[in-house]
Amino acid sequence: MFRWLFPNEHALTPAENAAWKLSALRIILVSGFLLELWIAIHTSASAFARNNYKVMWVVGLLCVIKAVAIYYSTRSVRASAALLILNIYGVTLAVITLIQDHQIAALGYILIYAAPLIARLFLGLRPALWLMFFNILPFLFLISQSSQSGWPDLQTSLSGVRTDVHALIFLFFNFCLPLAVFRVLHELDAALDQFTNASHALKLSHAQYQEIFENAGTALILTDEAGQILRANNQANTLLGRQAHEKHAHDLFSWLSVDDKVRLHAEHDQGEENKCASAYQTRNGKMVVLNNISQTATGDFIVALNDVSSFYEMHHALQLSIQREGYLSSHDPLTNLPNRSMLRQHLTTVLAAHDGLHVTALVSFRLNSIRHANQQFGAPAGDTLLRRFADELGAVLPENSFCTRLRSIVFSFVLERFQTPGDVVLFVEQVREKMPKEIEINGEMIQVQFSAGIALLRHGESEPDDLIRRSEMALDAARRSSDHSTSLFDDDEAQEIRRNIEIEVGIISGLKQNEFHLLYQPKISHDGGLAGVEALLRWDSASLGRVSPAEFIPVAEHSGLIHHISDFVLDAVCAQIRQWLDTYGESPVVALNLSVIDLARVNLIELIEERCQHYRIETRYLELEITETGLIANEAISIQHLNALKKRGFSIAIDDFGTGYSSLSKLSHFPAHTVKIDRSFVAQIGYNAKSEMIIKAIISLAEILSCKTVAEGVENKDQEHFLKEVGCDFFQGYYFYHPLNMRDMSDLLVSHLPLLKEAG
Repeated sequence: MFRWLFPNEHALTPAENAAWKLSALRIILVSGFLLELWIAIHTSASAFARNNYKVMWVVGLLCVIKAVAIYYSTRSVRASAALLILNIYGVTLAVITLIQDHQIAALGYILIYAAPLIARLFLGLRPALWLMFFNILPFLFLISQSSQSGWPDLQTSLSGVRTDVHALIFLFFNFCLPLAVFRVLHELDAALDQFTNASHALKLSHAQYQEIFENAGTALILTDEAGQILRANNQANTLLGRQAHEKHAHDLFSWLSVDDKVRLHAEHDQGEENKCASAYQTRNGKMVVLNNISQTATGDFIVALNDVSSFYEMHHALQLSIQREGYLSSHDPLTNLPNRSMLRQHLTTVLAAHDGLHVTALVSFRLNSIRHANQQFGAPAGDTLLRRFADELGAVLPENSFCTRLRSIVFSFVLERFQTPGDVVLFVEQVREKMPKEIEINGEMIQVQFSAGIALLRHGESEPDDLIRRSEMALDAARRSSDHSTSLFDDDEAQEIRRNIEIEVGIISGLKQNEFHLLYQPKISHDGGLAGVEALLRWDSASLGRVSPAEFIPVAEHSGLIHHISDFVLDAVCAQIRQWLDTYGESPVVALNLSVIDLARVNLIELIEERCQHYRIETRYLELEITETGLIANEAISIQHLNALKKRGFSIAIDDFGTGYSSLSKLSHFPAHTVKIDRSFVAQIGYNAKSEMIIKAIISLAEILSCKTVAEGVENKDQEHFLKEVGCDFFQGYYFYHPLNMRDMSDLLVSHLPLLKEAG
């Protein structure tokens, strides 16, 4: 309770504390030694004069003690201080025992009253207190004695004793002790200045740290070990939704929602492991991360908060995007059905679990009416039809059936655990019956027509792609049937489809590799002259060998590649005519075939005219052959294009006449110059009277239509004779010429050149 009465030695460093103690002690020792030495000299001189040698011994002993104390001050402050105190008590004892004058001797007691002060300065509080209580004894002894008895044998009367004692007390209390106290006070003043400067620096540092804390650019919170908020800067308060004047030390996590904690992953440089941090939601809905936690020297904690709301939103959006990307990679975006990749994965599982005791099948539906919807109502209507068809199919299939959109207009589903293939076919037919026959789109009813193909899982089969391929082959076979019925996969049909695919792929590469070439079959007149030639396309494939036009033309028409073939033939024919004109000055009329699809091309007229202009040939050198079937299939557009071509000077021929089963009224509208009698009728001459009657009828009809006639496939003399008798104009066939290559064709032109120039 009396601590405030005593100075704090710990305010100074240990080195500073020892320095001022040693300095003050030496001041007392040196000044006291000089004082005692002066008194000792004066007293010893007086005692020597009186032959009082005992006083000299006492005075000398006290000086020796003081000298030893000075010597020990270099080694031990405490030992030196103890000798100083012993010296003081020795001086006091000498005064009160050697001086006869009681009043003068009593002054010696004053010296020992300084002993507690010196003990406190240099030895500590406890020795000082002991000396204070010890001094009570001399004090009581002093006041209890009216006169001093002393030791008679030691008492002496010296001249100047009064002056010496008063000088001793005066110099000790006026110089020795004040100098020591001055030294202490000087040190205390220096310590006070140092403390004042340190306090000022501390206030400045505190202000600076306060500024840094408040404006660090980061939300900072100071908490204790229990997580109670002791202090928070403005950014932290704003981030947490906490009032700046909030004085209650709430738990930090009372401001953060642990239930809404999320894990945010962050990618680091290569070679480092992926790390993640916990983000917490604040009361005002923001997401924060405890970015850094560091402990202070006092055991508190500084917590740095980082606002990751925007990052969380991007992170959340990225996660949704990744999930969406994963979903889109395995599902069709239009119908939300699993795609081909997911079907392969599912079939892999089905194939692995197949027991061979039950029938498993992959069924594919092809929506054939999608083209009508697109042409009639536009592509959005087609997309709507696809979505509605997918919904209807999912509704009629059993629950948990695996249904996919295999490709653009093909949907597939898996059937498992049937007893026989017949059960599968029956079930598929039931599904077909349940499907709607019409779907309403934008107020219009669109017919739903689709084909169905079934492929059965083979025992021991492990490749899902094989099952999918067989299902598509069966679907293609069903689509090519007249009624688009359900088709079960057949190996023979599969072989045909596989061959068609090879041809389709081969056509593309064949056109690039110049595998196609033209042969020319002459048309002969009655007198044996060259009336023209027909360009015949041939294909010698590097991978498939020689492929017949009867085989690759239908494939090209079905796949849409016929345009490329027709473009090649048109260009090659025009180039050849130009070459003959440049070489011989004349060229025969060259006939080339246009397919059914070619007739429907919007730019057909422009394309033919452009090639003729490019090669600088007149239109009279080209004859365009159109099949009767093609004319009927695209009647309106065919008549429009043929009339335009006829006006421009091109010759028009109807090929395979008599095989299209068209009415005479329709044929009369076609602007043809030539009618070609099909080789199937010519081959029956001499064997079939009906065929001969048909030939006569065709020739008669051609005369009525003002058309020339050309008989195809003339093989012998009898056929030639009959055709000449019935009035056929021109002939083609092996009886006259096989299809000729360029060299043979050049020889033929040289021999018939005069007649060609005359006809031209």
